[in-house]
Amino acid sequence: MAGQRKTVLVAEDHESSRTMLALLLEQAQYEVCLAGDGHEALEHMLKAIFDAVITDWDMPRVNGSELLIISRILWPGTPVIIVSAQAAPSAEGIPRGAFAWLTKPYQSNDLLQILQAAVDTSAQERWQQPVTTTFL
Repeated sequence: MAGQRKTVLVAEDHESSRTMLALLLEQAQYEVCLAGDGHEALEHMLKAIFDAVITDWDMPRVNGSELLIISRILWPGTPVIIVSAQAAPSAEGIPRGAFAWLTKPYQSNDLLQILQAAVDTSAQERWQQPVTTTFL
């Protein structure tokens, strides 16, 4: 399947939504790491590299907007997909730096297609970056 061996971080403060996302992604053969809010997501991101991040927009402590900004600075090659019950907050559509915005409720197939495009983009960017090696 498409998600094989790709890691996805899910930041969602509602446990039922987080669990449903995890089940969907695991069935699509993604490796899933779960966070209850943006602060916990950042803690995970400091310890591991993810192929993509799916985050709720409205969360306690560190919200989706803050998570997006910090991740763009520290991990610019990691695509961030935002899911929210509200429409995108900017007049131009999705917030700057986000890979995609999905309004809840969304179709599972839509999320999986967007996620596949995100991890494909992430993989291409990683292959195109120059490799620097230092020999002692």
